[in-house]
Amino acid sequence: MPEPGSVRVGPGASKEELGGREIDVVCIGHAIVDRVAHVDAPTIEAAGVEPGAMTLVDGEQIARLSELVSDWVQVAGGSAANTAVGLASLGAHPAFVGSVGHDSLGAEYELDLGSVGVRCVLSHSAVGLRTGQCMVLVSHDSGRTMATNLGAGVVIDAEAVEQAFAGTAAAVYIEGYLLDSPGTFAALERAVGLAKAGGGFVALSLSDPFLVERHGAFLNEIVEREVDLLFANEEEARRFAGADDLSGALEALERPGLMAAVTLGARGAVLLNGGERAVVQAPPVGRVDDTTGAGDLFAAGVLYGIVRGAPLETAGRLGALAAGEVVSHLGAQPLVSLHSLAVQAGLAEPW
Repeated sequence: MPEPGSVRVGPGASKEELGGREIDVVCIGHAIVDRVAHVDAPTIEAAGVEPGAMTLVDGEQIARLSELVSDWVQVAGGSAANTAVGLASLGAHPAFVGSVGHDSLGAEYELDLGSVGVRCVLSHSAVGLRTGQCMVLVSHDSGRTMATNLGAGVVIDAEAVEQAFAGTAAAVYIEGYLLDSPGTFAALERAVGLAKAGGGFVALSLSDPFLVERHGAFLNEIVEREVDLLFANEEEARRFAGADDLSGALEALERPGLMAAVTLGARGAVLLNGGERAVVQAPPVGRVDDTTGAGDLFAAGVLYGIVRGAPLETAGRLGALAAGEVVSHLGAQPLVSLHSLAVQAGLAEPW
């Protein structure tokens, strides 16, 4: 294993394979091992966390939850990491930057992301924190109750960001959850600076309605100053804009120089850019099994389209396609090639 406090670059494509550009999108977020399981209502009640919400818990609570359920599906997760996996499945060349513990879960995390084509650049905790975990309890109606221990993910080394860029990336994608972790701020500032200096754009996900409540003023400031592409669901968009309804939120997001993508669940999504609006319908899904990662994969599709020069509506349709695949099964990583699905749907390059 890497030495504590070190930075390690995982497997990924070479510069030659990318035609001179090393990375399309650098995704930055909490590195978290997801453990997902279908459970009944009594199990959710016994978990002792808020049903249908994400609750931060300590290591002891994670251990207790692990014993409640025997049939977990384990995969490298975290919001930005899920987006990086979706980008790789579409055919992009993403990197993921995060932090893990000096433990077996951290080593497995790196291997898992590398195996699906994500260049993984991880810093390793120098203060004994273990790799973060999220226990995702999926109810019969596909609702999610999440118990999350961020572990080593609360601190990201700025050096890892520099290694991830190692050339000019087209974009940096930041999960909003990082605003709850001040130990990541230096890395985020460095990422934004590198992206802007290289002519790339900055994308941000609002991540959670309660996060918007906690950081509303700061979020508005950084969106106005630094963000080129904003991702939100309907409730996040309304809270961010201080609007009573979707119409008001969309109107507030139509700012000069800002693109926005607002997901509406089964009703699809709306994308905004410089006065242009694209309304995208959700593709038919035979069965919604687990909505974990739907927003993350939607972001992957939109980012892929924007980076590769697709029209706004096509980028939105790619996002909807990726989200539709991931909700059809347990877990937040696609089980089939999103690129193949895009080809079948007539969404492959050239546009």
